[in-house]
Amino acid sequence: MASLGFAQSFFKRLPDLPKEVQKRIPELLGKFQESTIAGLHLEKPHAIADERGRTIRVTKFWRGVVMAPTEGDHYILFDILEHDKAYAWLTNHTFAINSATQDVEIVDISAMQAAAAALPIVGPQPSPGTFDAFADAVLLELGVEENYLPLVRRVRSDADLDLLTRAMPASQHQVLEMLAAGFTVREVRSDLGIRTGSASGATSSMTPSAGLLASPTVFVPKGAKELQEALDHPLELWRIFLHPSQRRISYREKYSGPVRVTGGAGTGKTVVALHRAHHLARQLPVRPRRPVLVTTFVRTLADDLRANLASLDSVTGVDTGTSIEVTTVDALAHRIVTDAEGVAPKLIVGDELLMKLWTTAAAATGSPFTPAVLRQEWESVVLAKGVRALADYLSVSRAGRAQPLTKPQRVQVWAAIEHFLGLMRESGERTFYQLADDAARYARAMPVGDLFPHVVVDEAQDLHPAQWRLLRAVVPDGPDDLFIVGDAHQRIYDHRVALTTMGINVRGRSHRLRLNYRTSEEILTWAIALLSGQVVDDLDAGVDSLDGYRSAFHGAQPPTMRGYPTPAAELDGLVATVGGWLDGGVASAAIGIAARTRKTADAAVEALQAVGIECSPLDRKKRGGVEIGTMHRMKGLEYRAMAVIDVSARSMPLPYVVTPKADDPTTHAQDTLRELCLLYVACTRAREFLSVSWPGAQSPFLQTLGD
Repeated sequence: MASLGFAQSFFKRLPDLPKEVQKRIPELLGKFQESTIAGLHLEKPHAIADERGRTIRVTKFWRGVVMAPTEGDHYILFDILEHDKAYAWLTNHTFAINSATQDVEIVDISAMQAAAAALPIVGPQPSPGTFDAFADAVLLELGVEENYLPLVRRVRSDADLDLLTRAMPASQHQVLEMLAAGFTVREVRSDLGIRTGSASGATSSMTPSAGLLASPTVFVPKGAKELQEALDHPLELWRIFLHPSQRRISYREKYSGPVRVTGGAGTGKTVVALHRAHHLARQLPVRPRRPVLVTTFVRTLADDLRANLASLDSVTGVDTGTSIEVTTVDALAHRIVTDAEGVAPKLIVGDELLMKLWTTAAAATGSPFTPAVLRQEWESVVLAKGVRALADYLSVSRAGRAQPLTKPQRVQVWAAIEHFLGLMRESGERTFYQLADDAARYARAMPVGDLFPHVVVDEAQDLHPAQWRLLRAVVPDGPDDLFIVGDAHQRIYDHRVALTTMGINVRGRSHRLRLNYRTSEEILTWAIALLSGQVVDDLDAGVDSLDGYRSAFHGAQPPTMRGYPTPAAELDGLVATVGGWLDGGVASAAIGIAARTRKTADAAVEALQAVGIECSPLDRKKRGGVEIGTMHRMKGLEYRAMAVIDVSARSMPLPYVVTPKADDPTTHAQDTLRELCLLYVACTRAREFLSVSWPGAQSPFLQTLGD
């Protein structure tokens, strides 16, 4: 019986296929599972570039493009195209399985020829080449195919490298980009998951039978049900694929203590975390007393994590069931406090209500400090460090705070804080950070048997110290206790925490991901420019950077930036943009719209609904059509096409969330960086298409980017 695997690239293309074609795909799998090789009716066109190329009928006008084995019975479906396009595709492409990474690759012959024609000819006295320091044998071992080596030797500049890498499979151009960026051969091997002593080059003669099951870029369904689930949720399936470099992190048998994984947007941190949770859950007893805990920041992310875990269960054939619990840190804290106190805690929700209390406290105590400064001091020093008495506050370190305070000034601040806390006690309310602080105290008193065996933390960069104390308290110290993923470049809440100060030591167990699988190179380059010159931490005591951060693929077009005279005109432009994407074959559910404020997001919903475009706000439990929300709500999500609206001088940065420079220069700078990171987060949700617009004057964040 023959078997059929589906290339990862196929699932990216699947949503663009006509519905009647998509419905016929399960029949292909049935043909392979039920027929002998002779009975498959595969066609081998006369003019093909690779002898293994075949087509298989899907409908009268559509053909599947298949790689056949030279021996064995494992086949790979790469695409489904219209009849003539499928035949033309096979005249211009060859297949390979990269022996260094096990990636299944496609070589575009025309692109390779175009690069050869465009690259400079090496003269008798050539200038130094970019890759002169690396012998052919080294490049071959790293997975660069032998046919590319003559072109590699002609690269003299970044422009030359860009020309060449556009013609190369992703797993090969990643090697060259890292070497050109200054990474060592050892670092390239480590980052890309290349085994030492790999066979040389991307061998085009390797058969699917030899590499199919080992490839991280091929999905082999076990049956019709599993295939149908993948077809129903193609993007979800694509999201759970692991690159070998990621698999090395996720499936290590055991870590001796906490692990930290950092990386830019789209590098697969969450996927790595999900696979780690899945791996840990499989090590638990059949009926574990407590599950593996996976935490994230907001409910929409928790919903997505659960869906992706279900997909992972389906693909692996392992039902983790009750062995994994996914929740937000706030929900975890709420449950612990409710269980401990016997009644659900009352929470104060919203900055406006909170600032009214701080304003009252400042006025009642005659404080010389503004309500915003008092709140910052309470959250960033007092609550962050667990200070509960004036005596402790008078001596606590305030490192990182711009304005030094004398002892009398600290007494004044403490008076306002005490008044604020008194108001909270009178109302019986708590903030979310107070809730986490209380939950941490209760958790520290729990019996060890009531704690979680392992905790996996997603979106770690935005957690407050009180929330870190909670997570540290709910899992015993030991091997595989905490697995932490995050990126300070995406910090959208102002909490800078060194893990070591929370009793979390990740020394020797830190990993950094550099390859973006979500966003095209064109969009990523544009988004990185937003953060140019900014310094961020590494979630501990060090500094992180985006050096070597790059995309795995090129897109069709760069981001578009457009200003409009009025908000109404911008909404008209948004409707036209979304309509164009829909007409171009982008599914409505693959389109996201982000705004800085809820008011603007609601206006976008009304504008789309007015012309009959299906859409839904992200804060609804039932989502469908174009998804619209605030930039904060977009955290962790991804879309094929993304519109970021109202990136205007009046909204980015949002004036009332930025501390005036005169009040506190350091906090002002931190607040501004937080707003900039928020814009970066929103823009890096896009895979192929990004539209950025504004009414009136554009945001100062955009002014350095040009048109």
